Amino acid sequence: MSTWTVMLIDHDRLFSAALGTLIGSGPFRVNHHAASLDEALAAIDGGTDPDLIVLALQEGSAEEMAAVRRLRAGTGARIAVLADVTADQSLSLSLKAGADAYLNKGMSSESLLRSLQLVMLGEVVYPTHVASLLIASANERPAPPRPAPAAGNELSKREIQILRCLLAGQSNKTIARNLHITESTVKMHFKNVMRKIHAQNRTQAAVWAIQNGLSPLINA
Repeated sequence: MSTWTVMLIDHDRLFSAALGTLIGSGPFRVNHHAASLDEALAAIDGGTDPDLIVLALQEGSAEEMAAVRRLRAGTGARIAVLADVTADQSLSLSLKAGADAYLNKGMSSESLLRSLQLVMLGEVVYPTHVASLLIASANERPAPPRPAPAAGNELSKREIQILRCLLAGQSNKTIARNLHITESTVKMHFKNVMRKIHAQNRTQAAVWAIQNGLSPLINA
C-alpha cells in the first residue's frame, strides 16, 4: 500500500495533534504541523514537500482562499479543506481556490480516511450539491473558456455521459455501475476527456462541462 506524507494546517494545536494521530492510522504519515497558512507557505518555500495538505478552515474568508491559491501555486500536493459546517459560500470559494476536497469536521473517522485516500487517488471530493455551486461559480465570474476539442477529436457519446455523471458528483465506481462498464474503462474515458478538453483535473473538467451546456446525469 502507498504511504503519503501529510502537512496539517490548524491554529488549534490540540485538534491538530488528535487529527494527526487519526490520519496516521491510515496510509498517511504526518511530517509537518503548521499553525497558519503563512507558516505552511514558509515551510514549503523552505523545502517541505508533502503529498497531501489538510487545512482546517477557520472562517472560509476570501483571504484564506487567496492563501489556498498560493499553496496551490507553490506545491503539487493535493489539498483537502476541513470545515466545521458545509457552508455554500466557503465551499464555493474553496472550489475556486483549487482545493481537491471539502470535508466536514463532523464526519466519521472512517469516512475521513476514505475521502483522503480518494483524494490521493486523483478524485475530487465535494458534497453532492457541488454541481449547483459550479454553475453559480461559472455564472458569477465566468472563467476564460477552455479550447473546444479540435476537429476530428470531438467527445464521444460515452465521454459526454462520463462528464454528466461527474457533474452529479459520482465516483468512478458509481459511474461504472450506472453505465454498466468497468472502473478501468471509466478511467480510460476520463483520461481521453481530459486530453481532449485540455483539463488538468476533474474540477476543471466539471467547469468545462457546465460552460458547454452539459447537465448532471443521475441515471443512465
